[in-house]
Amino acid sequence: MRRHFARFVDGLNVVASWVCYALLVVITAITCLQVFLRFVLNNPTSWSEEVALLCLIWFGMLAIAVGIRRHEHVAISFFRDMLPYPLALTLDFMAQLLTAGFMLVVVVYGQDLVALAGKQLLPASSLSKAWLYVPTLVGGALGTFNAISNILLRELGNAPITAMEPLNAG
Repeated sequence: MRRHFARFVDGLNVVASWVCYALLVVITAITCLQVFLRFVLNNPTSWSEEVALLCLIWFGMLAIAVGIRRHEHVAISFFRDMLPYPLALTLDFMAQLLTAGFMLVVVVYGQDLVALAGKQLLPASSLSKAWLYVPTLVGGALGTFNAISNILLRELGNAPITAMEPLNAG
């Protein structure tokens, strides 16, 4: 059961990673197109900066969530590494719990932002301004899910491999 859950969580994060890669391609293409149109043809678009910004926000929120699952965020582990293993593991557990709580707050307040901005339109692209805040819901939900998954799967940080092996077995 645990192995199937881990595969599901990792599969979900692979999909989010591929969406991030695609968003980077779109951001780069739009930016290059805008530079070419503005400086070579002297005929810039009005929508490109808004769409690139929208893609950048989506990229950022999804990347944060994937980083939670992979333990790739900056952490000061100097003091934790000096602690005995049970205390270090407790500290990692608390860090994941606090991360889940923070990302849940992002989702809750993100709903308010989506509702508030939903009636407004972005001036150049005419897209709903809510699309600037929907990534807080998606990224926040995935980040919360990833932090809780790390706890449930007992994947709690960068503790020494020998100490983590019994927890990751089976």
